[in-house]
Amino acid sequence: MLQKTFVAIGVIEILSPERLIDATEQLALENPDDCETKQWVIPAARLEGIVYLLLACCCGRSQSAFKTLLGVIGLPALLYPRDLIDYTTEIAYTDAEACEWKPWIYPFTRLLGAVYVIIVLNEIRNR
Repeated sequence: MLQKTFVAIGVIEILSPERLIDATEQLALENPDDCETKQWVIPAARLEGIVYLLLACCCGRSQSAFKTLLGVIGLPALLYPRDLIDYTTEIAYTDAEACEWKPWIYPFTRLLGAVYVIIVLNEIRNR
């Protein structure tokens, strides 16, 4: 299930990163029209999609490397969701101070981080 989810995300990021970014901005930002991504964001989204596909498809049955990556992403999301969102907003948007995230984005980020950490802990437990 996890592998199929990340394969789907990877394919979408490779084929249509602009649409994915626009859709997530519409969903998560109070003012998506006031926020402009930096030029490197679209190519980086494609690269992320390639990495997701490689990790999901080529890392063997246990996919230990893939799950470790989730943990690296998940721990700061779990512990410091606001700081993580602020940091990534600063590096991804030309006008980061103008971006207003909807209030639910911070608890959602923490929840997603918790799920990623649980996946990694489960992987460690199963070794």
